[in-house]
Amino acid sequence: MTRILVVEDEPNLRKLIKTNLAASGYEVVTAADGEEGMSLTQEERPDLILLDIRMPGMSGWDMLIALKTNPKVKKMPVIIMTASAPEESEEYKMRSMRAAGYLVKPFGVDVMLSKVKEVLESK
Repeated sequence: MTRILVVEDEPNLRKLIKTNLAASGYEVVTAADGEEGMSLTQEERPDLILLDIRMPGMSGWDMLIALKTNPKVKKMPVIIMTASAPEESEEYKMRSMRAAGYLVKPFGVDVMLSKVKEVLESK
């Protein structure tokens, strides 16, 4: 079964994403912040990470940098979740950090599932 790690500090959104991914047949693990996300990445070895950018403590950017500089997990696909459409500089940063894509909050379930499927199929 395909395992997805959702790293999101907002509890209601984290639960909503988990519920919809699980209903679509994915195994879902969640983390409330970047530190927990890094730990679960090592323990669970997810097939994909959905990562919120703006979180207290270790931000999504910091987690993405840590992931992409770790030889053991650097090829793991990451979809960024952001509250606003990325500016050109942020989009460049996402590409240079090898993020697999992004979702702008609030996003619809269909949009999320489509992006997840697209990224997993291109893996």
